[in-house]
Amino acid sequence: MAQPLSEDAIFACGRKLLIAEGKISFTVSSDGLEVKFPTTRKISAELDVPHYYVLPYFAGLEANGYLTRTERVGIFTTPAGSRRLFTGVSDEELSEIEGILGKKVLDALFERDE
Repeated sequence: MAQPLSEDAIFACGRKLLIAEGKISFTVSSDGLEVKFPTTRKISAELDVPHYYVLPYFAGLEANGYLTRTERVGIFTTPAGSRRLFTGVSDEELSEIEGILGKKVLDALFERDE
């Protein structure tokens, strides 16, 4: 059954797909962390909605500075989008993300205090 669409649902779904894939591709610059985000088609399939339903949400996220799309390259979070992607992460998700990135990388990226 289709889930209600929202920007938060798009980010939660993106996080779920990244964890399920078992890899998180990112770049780090002086501006911050940018994460390669799943495609609009993967998001729509996971949310069980037609592809054209998610496109306006992606356009809104891009207009609001959370995502950038480059033809034939992909969709990436901006530094603000990366913070939003990892906001509200459950303990289980955090453990799975740490399993992908490793503790040292996760600590360095998110400047966690232990």
